[in-house]
Amino acid sequence: MTPKAIVEAALAKGLDLIAVTDHNTALMSPVMAEVARAHGLAYLYGLELQTYEGVHVLAYFDDEARCLAFSEEVYGLLPHSTHDPYGLSDQRLVDAEGRLIRIEERFLVNGLRLNFEEAVQRIRERGGFPVPAHVDRNMFSVKSQLGRLPEGLDLPLVEVREACTPELCRGASILRTSDAHTLEGIGQRVTDITFNEPTIAELTMAARRQKGRGLESNVPTS
Repeated sequence: MTPKAIVEAALAKGLDLIAVTDHNTALMSPVMAEVARAHGLAYLYGLELQTYEGVHVLAYFDDEARCLAFSEEVYGLLPHSTHDPYGLSDQRLVDAEGRLIRIEERFLVNGLRLNFEEAVQRIRERGGFPVPAHVDRNMFSVKSQLGRLPEGLDLPLVEVREACTPELCRGASILRTSDAHTLEGIGQRVTDITFNEPTIAELTMAARRQKGRGLESNVPTS
């Protein structure tokens, strides 16, 4: 999944905005943004945190510098471990042409020294937009690890794969994304967002359905 291949797959599915949220790192974001925008595709910076409890939380940013600074902070909260219990492929950092720059030795799919509520707060403090990921999934989710979405966090948007219960969404708008780990998975789930530009402020208004902004998600059948 080179940057160019990801962008070409997204364009082939008719997408006009993407975000690549790698586990606990945003180091590929600058390259992805460069390739996406060169092909006329809007890009939102981000990464996917794994909390101490094992909950995945998306952190979106509209500013590259803030996103990379937060990525570095998150890296410092990872265990110093190279052990991969899942047998995943090499964690490769590549350039715009897909050429290998280096392989990350520290295993990234690991729980941080932050719990769920701390992660949400930290993302906000760093200028990001927190979105609990695949809350209805049976692993690495609010449902599997916490049982329900904690009250009082004022989360206007949650990512859902299929269906959401009141305990998991608490009135939040629903975001559906590909969460793709293969090129074939890109565009399987999409969300139509009505906003003026891909910024955190606009995304927040869309999630809250303010000032004519809004979003509608669906699961394509093909």
